[in-house]
Amino acid sequence: MPGQHCELESATTSNPGERSDGELVELVRSGDRAAFASIVTRYQPTLHRVAFSRIGSVEAADEVVQEAFLCAFKFLDSYDSRQSFRTWLWTIALNQCHQRARRDQRSPRVSTWTDQQYEGNGTLEKGRELGLVSREPNPLARLLSMECRELLELELRKLPETQADALRLRFFAGLKFEEISAAMRCSLGTAKNRVKWGLLKIAQNMAAIPSPQSESRHGENHEL
Repeated sequence: MPGQHCELESATTSNPGERSDGELVELVRSGDRAAFASIVTRYQPTLHRVAFSRIGSVEAADEVVQEAFLCAFKFLDSYDSRQSFRTWLWTIALNQCHQRARRDQRSPRVSTWTDQQYEGNGTLEKGRELGLVSREPNPLARLLSMECRELLELELRKLPETQADALRLRFFAGLKFEEISAAMRCSLGTAKNRVKWGLLKIAQNMAAIPSPQSESRHGENHEL
């Protein structure tokens, strides 16, 4: 049902933050269903953020995330513990997003980020940390600022699906390039190129958009 979260989330475990993904997985496999709730709590925010960005609807993102967790729980025995659980889960989530988009067969509704409870997602800080954004105004800094979230969503939808998803995993989910490669089932070089060219394309588009300051100055000059 739209707006509902995975039922398993209501259960809790003691000190879930002290357990690794692998430890939680083993607890679930041994019959501790409540341990899966800790996995849900740990990953639900970022999964929902990416699903919302991908689909453009909070309700649909709720359903996609719920289905992703249910699939992960159902097929947990098939998970190879030698691999990263996080990338395995993201592979499932991306597949659910893709299936939902194909079912919809229509352009997603564009929701404004300011209407959603995603304040303080740290996107701008992450960009600065990675050396992608300076403190001086430039197209990419404007893109990653809190005020440009809706514009970011619009620009992501202009990109090829693989580039947009790679950017979402990098900046919304915080995955490393190796994890993006595993989650998207592509080579490491391909993962890096998808992020690189996606960023360049968005930066080019942003460079063509006049800033509010320049528009204001232009209007003042016009009035003069």
